[in-house]
Amino acid sequence: QAELHGVSLETSQAKMSSALVWQIVKGNHAFVRKGLNGVVFSAEAGNVYNKNSYKCSGLANTNHVDISVDAKADAVKFGLGSRKNAQKPKKNTARFTVKQNARRALQSVGKQVASFRPDLKKGAVARMAAIQKSLRVKKATKA
Repeated sequence: QAELHGVSLETSQAKMSSALVWQIVKGNHAFVRKGLNGVVFSAEAGNVYNKNSYKCSGLANTNHVDISVDAKADAVKFGLGSRKNAQKPKKNTARFTVKQNARRALQSVGKQVASFRPDLKKGAVARMAAIQKSLRVKKATKA
C-alpha cells in the first residue's frame, strides 16, 4: 500500500457524486461537438444518444450503456457500466462481443438495457440496429 507523508493513497481518493462530475465537465470536455443552431453533441463512449446531457453522459454516470463496433471481429461490442468500479475507468465497463444474428441480438440487448437503464432502451436498440446494418455485407448482383 503506497503512502505519501503518512497518508494512504488508496483511502485518500476523493469520491465525487455523478452530479458534481457533470457540473465540472458539462461545458468543456474533449468529446464536445458543437453543431449548427446551438446544438451540442457529445462523442464519448457510453453515450447512446450522443447528446451532451447529464442523463446520457457516459463520463458522469456510472450506470451507462456502451454500444460500439468491434473492428477485429466484425461484430458489435456491448458494455454496461457499474458502480462497483466507478473510480477505476478502465475496469468500469463490462464489455462483451455480440455475435448473434441481428434479431436475437437486438432482443437480448433490449432486455438487458431495459433491466439496467429503462430510459436508454430505445436509443440502445436504435444504435445497435444502425451498427448491425452498417456491418451487413451486400450480396453481389448480376450485371
